[in-house]
Amino acid sequence: MKHIAEKLTKYVVKASAVSEEYYAIYQYGFQIGLEMLCCFIACLSIGVYLQMIPEFIVYTGTFILLRTYAGGIHLNSFASCFVCSVMVQTFAFLINRMYKLPLMGAWVVIVVSNLFIWKFAPVENINRELDSEEKIHCKKRTMKIIIGILIGAVFFTFRGKEEMVSIIALTVFIVLISQWMGIWKYKIEKNKNHRAYD
Repeated sequence: MKHIAEKLTKYVVKASAVSEEYYAIYQYGFQIGLEMLCCFIACLSIGVYLQMIPEFIVYTGTFILLRTYAGGIHLNSFASCFVCSVMVQTFAFLINRMYKLPLMGAWVVIVVSNLFIWKFAPVENINRELDSEEKIHCKKRTMKIIIGILIGAVFFTFRGKEEMVSIIALTVFIVLISQWMGIWKYKIEKNKNHRAYD
């Protein structure tokens, strides 16, 4: 991915679309974009194969919005992130197909998970620590996203789409687990850095 991103960036710089001084920023942006696109295509393919396109849309939208502002674990390589993301989404789809959460249980998971997600948001990463203004901004955005998720869950409940309420519950629970793992990883890496400097 890094190699392809570098080629794209060189092409854009050569075409004079961007200045040479922004090379690193564009290279990073292309790399992240390509990695996300690969993951999206793989997960969409699984959604198509399982005939769960509506669930894919709800899962992906909920997951991306929450993870963007609430944070969560960031793995150290694209390969591990890719495999983990695809496996987790496939696992969520299979659970939802074989054992759809009862409506009341799904709502309990949605409400409780979202309360904890908001409490822990935003989860920091050792490579991208946030200042106080960024934390406030992410916290506010997380709250707006949670309100949107609750509205969506109400909509699906009244439409009798229990499988969609169930996938929302599974998704927010997965994000919550990702936050816990992210907090744990951040603390370990922070302690390692402190010991390295001592």
